[in-house]
Order: sequence, then structure tokens, then C-alpha cells
Amino acid sequence: MTDFQQEAGFQDFVTDHRGLWFKLAFRILENREEAEDVVQETLAFLWERRQVLSIENPGAYVARAVWLNSIKRRTRRRLALPLDGVPEPEAPEGAGGPRALDPGLLSRALEALPPKQRAVVEMKYYMGLSFKEIGETLKISLHTAASRCRYALAALSKSLDKHPDREANDE
Repeated sequence: MTDFQQEAGFQDFVTDHRGLWFKLAFRILENREEAEDVVQETLAFLWERRQVLSIENPGAYVARAVWLNSIKRRTRRRLALPLDGVPEPEAPEGAGGPRALDPGLLSRALEALPPKQRAVVEMKYYMGLSFKEIGETLKISLHTAASRCRYALAALSKSLDKHPDREANDE
């Protein structure tokens, strides 16, 4: 049984990281109460299932869970808004032009990255964390986080530039 799975270890873990998780949830939800709720609900869920979960990096796991739960809550909140009288937005000029990128292509390129690089890219660009926050979460230096991101972006650029679907769009 790991420290994370025992009550004292879990409490220490939460005390050390709760501020970071709240900050992440608040960035997404822009509402203090909702951010606190998401963090609390995520931690309660993990505590209830701590015996059956096999988590290699609890900090990264919880950050990702808080991020996903915050996005779900924000999406549910948006779905409840009435859209009566809201005009359909027009596509910006150039949409679908030579630099348009298929989201599926990007998703596949991200999945092809080494897991450590993909984790940093997701935390940086999807979660909005700083390299310092990423380093703290993954227990690596901020320089390591930055270089993993740089290598990942170079690999993504290379992968997307040489993809046949991408070349067809650039004509």
C-alpha cells in the first residue's frame, strides 16, 4: 500500500497540492465555489477508490482529473444557457483555407508523442499551467518541463507538416 492510499499520506498529499488544483479548476470555471466543489468532489472520488487505483504519479493524475471534471462542469453549465435570439456566428475569413487543421489529425499526432512529452503539452496548453506548476505536479524541474514541451512541439510540427492530409490542404 502506497502513502497515497493511506489516510495520513493522502491528507499530506492533498495539503501539498490542493492550492494548485483549485487554481486549475478556477482558471476553467472562473467561479470560486464551483472550483472548490470540483476539487472536493474529485478528491472524494479518489479517496473512495484509492484501494483499487494503481496510480504511478498521483499529482499528475489528480491534476488531470480536476481539469476534466472542471471542463465537464463548465460544459454542463453552458448547455443550460438559453440560445434564443443568439445569431449564428459567421466563420472567419480564411476558415478552411490552407492553414486549417483537422482536429482529429492533431489528436492522433498528440497520441503519437511519448507519454512524458504528451503530458507536458496537455498540462501547458489544455490546462493552462505554467512550467513551474507542471514541474511541481510531475516532480520534475521547470527546465525539464520546458524542454519536454519544446521537443514535443517540434515533433508535432514535423509530424503535421509531413502528413499526407496536411499536404493536400496546403495546395
